[in-house]
Amino acid sequence: MTRTIILAVLLSMVILPLIASAAHAQPGYGNAVTLEDALKLANQKVVYAEKYQGQGSGTPYFAVDGVLGASLISVGIFGGIASAFFVRSRHGKYAAQGLG
Repeated sequence: MTRTIILAVLLSMVILPLIASAAHAQPGYGNAVTLEDALKLANQKVVYAEKYQGQGSGTPYFAVDGVLGASLISVGIFGGIASAFFVRSRHGKYAAQGLG
């Protein structure tokens, strides 16, 4: 038991620095955005939003490759699989006598 705990502690001492160094590989870590750059980007977003007012957020909710389209396709697939399992469970060899 104590060997397992000691091994876990030693492994965590080796693995945690590797994970922490991977976190530094995220974009923007070495070249942080200055306040002036952030204000310039925010101003460009406002200008772009005013230029294209009727466009919305750009998320195609009702398209097949959009949010609702993908949700409906997923519901159809997983619902079909679940209903097939339900139908098969009613007629299997483990079903209770007199129920199937």
